[in-house]
Amino acid sequence: MPPSNRHNVTVEWGDCDPAGIVYYPAYFRWCDQATGRLLQALGIVRDPLVDGQWKEGTPLVKAECSFRRPSQPGEVLTIESSIARVGRSSFEIAHLFRDATGAVAAEGRETRIYARKDGDARSLKAVAIPPEMRRRLGA
Repeated sequence: MPPSNRHNVTVEWGDCDPAGIVYYPAYFRWCDQATGRLLQALGIVRDPLVDGQWKEGTPLVKAECSFRRPSQPGEVLTIESSIARVGRSSFEIAHLFRDATGAVAAEGRETRIYARKDGDARSLKAVAIPPEMRRRLGA
């Protein structure tokens, strides 16, 4: 079974558009937060800063989300996040958003790379995921 984590989020008024349903960027924010919680639960320090600059970390290179049904203010969604794939220098995280009945409200997916940089953002390069991190990701 792949490493996973679960937590709840309450849909707030500010997460919604004028129609009263979750505005799509909220799902991407929740996916990012869920990734942080999953990595933390796995004991992976996320994007450490050295001298005020990050030198290596796990930047997002692809994000997608499918919306299965509208969610509204006051609803509690359970986000189930799991490592879906681990490659040489990248990994994917799957996110399922379930309502109180267990029905899927949305499905998200992120692809992140393990990267290093020396200087500005243009120096960013994907590198092999370190062995200890690979182990924690379930590879």
